[in-house]
Amino acid sequence: MFTRRIVIDTVDKVQNLVRAATAAPFEVDIMDKNFTVNAKSIMGLFSIDRSEPITVSIGADEDSEESKAFLEQICTYLV
Repeated sequence: MFTRRIVIDTVDKVQNLVRAATAAPFEVDIMDKNFTVNAKSIMGLFSIDRSEPITVSIGADEDSEESKAFLEQICTYLV
């Protein structure tokens, strides 16, 4: 498991993150200051404060092909 900081400040970014997380064969969680939500839940992502950078927790080995593919999909959101 490893984490990265991201910004998902638009509806399009939220939708794209949910698509990427849903396709991932591992757990992806989003953490803001107060809550942790499943990144595969669009309702969960809309329930947190996205005005500042948030943390994405990726439940896979950082060097795995799957996690590298996921990071490529969200690379423009990385802080």
